[in-house]
Amino acid sequence: MRFRSAFNLIGQSGDLSRRLDIGPGDDEIHMLADSFNVMFARLERNFESERQFTSDASHELRTPTAVIISQCEYAQEHDATPEEFQDTIAIIKRQARRMNAMVSQLLSFARMEQGTQKVKLEHADISDIVEAVCEEQAELNPEVDFQCAIDPGICSNVDITLMSRLVENLITNACKFGGKHVKVGLYEEEGQIYLFVRDDGIGISPENQKKVWDRFWQAEPSRSDNRQGSNGLGLSMVREIAKLHRGEMSLQSAPRQGSTFTLKMPKE
Repeated sequence: MRFRSAFNLIGQSGDLSRRLDIGPGDDEIHMLADSFNVMFARLERNFESERQFTSDASHELRTPTAVIISQCEYAQEHDATPEEFQDTIAIIKRQARRMNAMVSQLLSFARMEQGTQKVKLEHADISDIVEAVCEEQAELNPEVDFQCAIDPGICSNVDITLMSRLVENLITNACKFGGKHVKVGLYEEEGQIYLFVRDDGIGISPENQKKVWDRFWQAEPSRSDNRQGSNGLGLSMVREIAKLHRGEMSLQSAPRQGSTFTLKMPKE
């Protein structure tokens, strides 16, 4: 009866943060209660992830949606030449691409939080992955001086796609908000793999250093040159990918002294 009463209470209240508490014991009823508590915890995480996704999406898509609507209305009323129509279409296309990228990243977050993001680990040469991303980013950012200190032959079991995204996001962040010089390093020490990306930009104030990992947090105006645009998701994605590889991210930064983002992950 106590089990049924507790179960019905959760069902009637809809409060998935509640748990079945039927006291100490190790019989089948208590084992069943433990199984239900695990299920409730998983459901709670999934519903919270869905709620967060809905909240984030509705908040962040509001601005590009408003821009698209206003541009369409303006075009209907004022654009009279083919050139004006082309300008309007270019703005709409840019905002649509921004929305598409944002939704894709939000979906990735939701999948990772729910544990449905399948990590395809395989033995790979991380040195090759980092070098390839560096070469690509150097071509995309010719105004930035890249320096690479990548030790060769560093291998581990990683998801190649996710690891490439982690490196790309770190370098992209450095190019957007850093200075004119970016250094990327990869080395191994005492069974740990270290990847760092260092810039010589204006740096991040101490009170904001924890916030950089939050979704949609944007740098203060003095730090946001933001040449390529940003939706504030890149570093959050970096941290989640690091967790999937049993790694952790750290940040060293000081105003006017640049920033260094470092991934530390076990080699095996």
